[in-house]
This record gives sequence, structure tokens and C-alpha cells, in this order.
Amino acid sequence: MNDKQTTRRRFLVAALTFSGVASGSLGISFLRSSAAWAAATDDADNLAVMGRLAQLLFPHDGLADSVYGEVIGEVLATTAADPATDGLLAVAEEALDAAQDQAWIDLPESEQLEAMIALQNEAFFAGIRETVRFHLYYHPGLWQHIGYPGSSKEHGGYKFRGFDDIDWLPETE
Repeated sequence: MNDKQTTRRRFLVAALTFSGVASGSLGISFLRSSAAWAAATDDADNLAVMGRLAQLLFPHDGLADSVYGEVIGEVLATTAADPATDGLLAVAEEALDAAQDQAWIDLPESEQLEAMIALQNEAFFAGIRETVRFHLYYHPGLWQHIGYPGSSKEHGGYKFRGFDDIDWLPETE
């Protein structure tokens, strides 16, 4: 990958992560309309596909789209930085689009899920799934959403933070 593509990808990642454009449909319409300045729309398309894929792989009702957007930014940065995974997202998008008459991103949810199920045993799909899972479940925004207080190591461990916080069990006498 040349430096121009890397710079454009990093700009898109930063724009998605820090500007708050991820509030509506992960900022897909913004990214598609603003991608005209770029030499190619591959990065914007990858963001759109990756965002939808992340939402379908790990659905959390009520989780802000901005969390998914930040996770996607981290995934794109991770895959762009590693030569072994650099083309992974493009391969995934091509495979998802291959069996349909239209782009996978434009299909109804049920058909998107069918296409994902058909590809779930492919190595590239497992790689994307695990990368998204790692970044999503290490994101403080998701922790807040599910009520996880985060790491306790910095606070002396769970003995001093959360060990006795069980309030849902009946009191024993």
C-alpha cells in the first residue's frame, strides 16, 4: 500500500472517530458523499460495510453508533498497519457482494445475515469477526452500555472494587 492510501484511510478513521459523524447509520451517507475528494471510494465503502457487519455480528440494542464507528476506525487502522491483513476488508466486501444482484450493504437485514452465514467458515470472515470482537469488547463505551466498570487492576483489584457489590442476591442471615 502506498503512503497516499494510508494517509487517506487514516484521515477517514480520524474523521469518523472524532467528528461525531457516526450518529446516523454510522455516518455512511456522509462518508459516501464526502469521498468524492478521495482518489477512490474503497475506504468509504469499507467503512460502510464494516460498520454494518459489526452491528450484525455483535448487536447491542441501544449501543450508540459512535461506539461502532470508533471500533471500525480501530479495525481499519489495525488492518491497514498489518501487511498480512491489508486487503482483508476488500476481500470480505467482494465475497459478500458476489452472491447477490446488488451490493450487500443495500440488501435487507435478513438477506445480509444469510450472506454472512454462508461465509462464516471462511478464514477472512473469522479474521474480521475476531478483530471486531476484540476492539468492540475492549471499548469503554460498550463497557458503560453493559454496566461493566472496567479493569480493577489499577484500583487494587476486585477485592477493593466490586467484590462485595452483589445487590441482586437475597440477604442471608
